[in-house]
Amino acid sequence: MQQIDKIFLIYPPSTQAAIVSHALACVPPLGIAYLGSFLKNNYEIKLLDSTTEGNRNIKNLGNDLLKIGLPEEEIVKRISDYSPNVVGITCLSSSQMPFIRKICQLTKEINPKIITIIGGTHPSFLPKETLGEKSIDFIILGEGEETLQSLLKRLESEQDFTDLDGIAFRRDSQVQVNPKTRYIKNLDDLPFPAWELLPMERYSAFNIPMSIYCKSRYWAPIITSRGCTAKCTFCSSTTFWGNHYRARSPNYVLDEIELLIKEYKIKEIQFLDDNLILDKERAQEIFQGIIDRKLNIFWNTPNGIAPWKLDEDLLKLMKSSGCYELTLAIESGDQEVLSKIIRKPLNLKQVESVTKIIQKLKIRTHAFFIVGFPGETKEQIYRTFSFARKLRLTSAWFFIATPLPGSELYDMFKNKGCLKEGFDFETINYNKLNFETSDFTSQELVTVLAREAFTFNLSVLFRNPILFFQRYILFLITNPLLSIKLLIYSGISVIKIFFLRRSF
Repeated sequence: MQQIDKIFLIYPPSTQAAIVSHALACVPPLGIAYLGSFLKNNYEIKLLDSTTEGNRNIKNLGNDLLKIGLPEEEIVKRISDYSPNVVGITCLSSSQMPFIRKICQLTKEINPKIITIIGGTHPSFLPKETLGEKSIDFIILGEGEETLQSLLKRLESEQDFTDLDGIAFRRDSQVQVNPKTRYIKNLDDLPFPAWELLPMERYSAFNIPMSIYCKSRYWAPIITSRGCTAKCTFCSSTTFWGNHYRARSPNYVLDEIELLIKEYKIKEIQFLDDNLILDKERAQEIFQGIIDRKLNIFWNTPNGIAPWKLDEDLLKLMKSSGCYELTLAIESGDQEVLSKIIRKPLNLKQVESVTKIIQKLKIRTHAFFIVGFPGETKEQIYRTFSFARKLRLTSAWFFIATPLPGSELYDMFKNKGCLKEGFDFETINYNKLNFETSDFTSQELVTVLAREAFTFNLSVLFRNPILFFQRYILFLITNPLLSIKLLIYSGISVIKIFFLRRSF
């Protein structure tokens, strides 16, 4: 039998565009935290969040990209000191793959018997390409808890694993991919994430959540469901979770919030669901439960929320339960782009009406917008900027459409033959254009996006200066050096933006 008793689960270093390097989020990696809690009764488990532990270690990678996190040599030293039988690494972003590849190579140099297992979005959608690296032994496709446990048991007992659902591996020098078809039916069967194995004090000390700004430095992320019924072309998350929606029960969610409050003094919850309110009745039970249990928390939705599911009664309940900010996943201010290119089930007139209700309730309104889709015209792009201004939002983030592994958008780009020469998922910058189009040049779109985003967020300062500074004051207190860097970089960015060519 093959001994497997110690497992090291790693969240690797991350990359960030230089323009937002000040705001690299330090968020508990729920993926490895769930895996750790699922396995810890049978194995000795160690978790490493190398992005957070090396948050002050910044390296310029070129192409306006920065690497943040522990050096690979330091990560492998920790692997060597722990001496595990298995090293598991999650890959949330394709740009993390070069770091993961090097970690696996160095690990095999220390001890070739250590089993290396990779999971996450990039390897799940590109298993054959990922297993081109010989130092990677297995890939877990999609949802990983039950699959990883089954694989470890078979490896321990030296049983055949080649028929396992949702894994990829090499067999006779060929890559075999067993598609993912089985998913956990009842998410309440999953234990809470292994919070105790994470450096919880570091997250409050750094205070850089996914939303970047918060009301309390004592916050924690929660995911109450997996999947979404929408089929937005730019998103691969729906496919990753099996193209169907599953949710934890309201009481189980509330129990986890209570645990976080009691054990870690958490005062703010950040719901990271793809679609928190898809099941409206379940969402109401969660929000009412927060009130009934007197949990007294703040909460927001930095991963976005579906505007088409919101109404005044639900919003009033959300406000009463502690909601102080909603991130509206709007994407485009042009209805044709929404309906025909993005295929998002959203009506812009409904967005206008629900935004007014949110603002009337004094809930902050943040929003996501994406421009540069294949087939989108300059006029439609400008309609998005105009619509964002019309909503008088508290703040907004503007992105360039980027093809992700597993997304329909990637197939659209590829079929139109407009991906840039040498396109590589691992080196793309999400703040730059990764394709060519006859409608506009790369530089034109990057320039206008930077200028519009700056102008929009500057307008927030003049509309509501008190709220503007409230959003930044806690970040300033907890991250004074980063705040200074931000101020300097912002000044340089302003000069660049207004000296760039204005035509579009």
